[in-house]
Amino acid sequence: MSANEEIVCPWCQTEIVWDPEIGPEDECPHCFNELNDYRSIQLTVKQTGQPLRFEDDVEQGEDLSTVWDDSDMPLDSYGEAVQRISDEQEEAPECSNCHEFMLLAGDEVISERAFTPHISKTLGSAFLTAPITFNVYVCPSCFKVEKILSDTDRLLMVERIKKE
Repeated sequence: MSANEEIVCPWCQTEIVWDPEIGPEDECPHCFNELNDYRSIQLTVKQTGQPLRFEDDVEQGEDLSTVWDDSDMPLDSYGEAVQRISDEQEEAPECSNCHEFMLLAGDEVISERAFTPHISKTLGSAFLTAPITFNVYVCPSCFKVEKILSDTDRLLMVERIKKE
């Protein structure tokens, strides 16, 4: 790989400029995904006696139901289930790490013992008081966990701040 060769991250499409003294980057400095050994798939082609056909070779109205054999390619049941769960949710925030849609795992309630509110000088009181409920989301791809204030507590917070 020469210093003049242009490298583009296959994930975020950012051009990567590297120092000739240090050498090429192993991961993208923008999205931190691997650049070497970029994830790829391998397909096994069964010999059926028929020539391989590509999209351009398919005739109009031709039945393609026999082209794929489901026994060779297991269905991604995890991915399908994740999609169904995500479709059920009213809100599906994007993961800040990998940008996949997150799944609602449940609620977490913080009690008075576990939460010490900050008293704002501007308000003279706390804008968030316990008990507080967080919606807990989990990324199905990188398994990062994020918490978002529940709708009820969001409204209470807004009302408390507006009274100022």
